[in-house]
Amino acid sequence: MALLKVSGLSKTFSKGDNKIYALRNINFDVEEGEFVSIVGKSGSGKSTLLNLLGGMDTSAEGGVYYNGQNLLEMDEAQLSQYRKFTVGMIFQSFNLVPSRTAIDNVKLPLIFSNYPRRLRDTRACELLYNMGLYNRAMHYPSELSGGEAQRVAIARALANKPKIILADEPTGNLDTATSAEILQLLQMFNAKHRITIIMVTHDKETAYRISHKTVLLSDGEIIKISQNTNQ
Repeated sequence: MALLKVSGLSKTFSKGDNKIYALRNINFDVEEGEFVSIVGKSGSGKSTLLNLLGGMDTSAEGGVYYNGQNLLEMDEAQLSQYRKFTVGMIFQSFNLVPSRTAIDNVKLPLIFSNYPRRLRDTRACELLYNMGLYNRAMHYPSELSGGEAQRVAIARALANKPKIILADEPTGNLDTATSAEILQLLQMFNAKHRITIIMVTHDKETAYRISHKTVLLSDGEIIKISQNTNQ
């Protein structure tokens, strides 16, 4: 059984008397340990799809199945558990809390999941060390470079040991060299720890190079799914 199965997924919104499709009849599987890239231009439906995969939006038709359970039919308590323990989110704009230090940002999901208080610092320090940021633990987001901020965001996404990482244009605000470093980190966690990664990007060339599978979207529809043999 696929770790995630998207079946007949459609999402619409109204514009006057017209029904506009943000997504139309989306179907694909994600296997455990896969690195999947969702590729498309701005407005193609990539982020809408990622929000549905992350359980942040359930107002759609069809199914997003995790281990056979449809996220679109879960109640809020079930969705909360899914968001806390199954998925970790990485955003283009980092979404760090500016008033909290790097280590406190990483600890936030641990607090919300009632992770034992005495172990939170240890877990957060371990993650920052793995990101090469141990000496930046007490710095605030405004004191970090873009690459450092994104590595803190990755550490935060990994805090609760999720099965799936959802990354929404994770290198969109970074220069070329830093982007390559962030992608290498994601590839390392995917390969070494078998964390399933689903990444949204507009960069088709990079997606084909680093992913096991690419899902190409245009105007809310899948136009091609490719298994990449270079992985």
